[in-house]
Amino acid sequence: MNRPGRSQVPVRGARTAWLKGIGAGVLICALVTGCGGGDDEKAAAAVKPGPTVTVTATVTATPALMESQVDSTVGSATGVAKERGYRVAAHDASEKDASPADDWTVCFEKYGRDSVDFGAVASGAPCPKADGGPIPWPTMPGVIGRTYSAAATAVGRVTKGEISVRASYRDERVPAGHDGWKVCFQSPDAGTKVVGDRDVTLWLTKSGCPAATGTYKDRANDPDYTPPVAADNGSGGSSGSSGGSSSAGSSTGGSSGGSAGTTCEIRSNAGNCYNAGQFCRNADVGRSTHAGNGRLIHCRGEGSRNRWNY
Repeated sequence: MNRPGRSQVPVRGARTAWLKGIGAGVLICALVTGCGGGDDEKAAAAVKPGPTVTVTATVTATPALMESQVDSTVGSATGVAKERGYRVAAHDASEKDASPADDWTVCFEKYGRDSVDFGAVASGAPCPKADGGPIPWPTMPGVIGRTYSAAATAVGRVTKGEISVRASYRDERVPAGHDGWKVCFQSPDAGTKVVGDRDVTLWLTKSGCPAATGTYKDRANDPDYTPPVAADNGSGGSSGSSGGSSSAGSSTGGSSGGSAGTTCEIRSNAGNCYNAGQFCRNADVGRSTHAGNGRLIHCRGEGSRNRWNY
């Protein structure tokens, strides 16, 4: 029922106007403020994806500290250096340009930031005073007149080669215990450069050095030695001896020669009579002859040499 004096607004029209007002408000809110989206949403909207950047880092390792390798072999020094992280090189430390072998001795070492270069010499050679200098080889000492013991000590300072000993006299033998024997001759000579482990020979004698090697200490042992003829004392026996000498001379024939007073059937190449103790020829082994003193002697083999003996 309509009341007089008031206009009536249809309900449906009012509701439609209200919904339109709400929709407009929501639209304005979304456009201006995002309608309460929050700070996280605002930050996310502000961040934009950028280009991808790749960074490559170069890391250089520093080798570990290493003790000096001087006096070591090249092979050993190289192994130690590589274990510490070094790059290794090796060169000839002398004035030559040879390629070092593993058994060469390190004389010098030069380090880089991550490398080492070894200067080395052949095994047994002394190190030069400076890298690339000449090898200072030692010289042979003069040992003549020293005892064998002192000479061997001096020689051992310059070479590790073999020391051979020989008798200075042909009729003398060097015993096992010869430390106190005297050195008469040496090879190499004093002052000779000793390269490497050179062998050395020393000629020894118990006493009294000869003027040269190859001589006899007892002249009677020399096959070419002729003993002096006994002087004629004018006795009756001398006539007999002279006669005997004449007889012996006829028995040996004109080729025997020799001095008067000798009765030897076999003579040396020099035409002399032999005496007991002297060396005899291989062709005379088993034969007999009279010595210069008239006694019968026999040629027998004794070891490596043959000698005349009674």
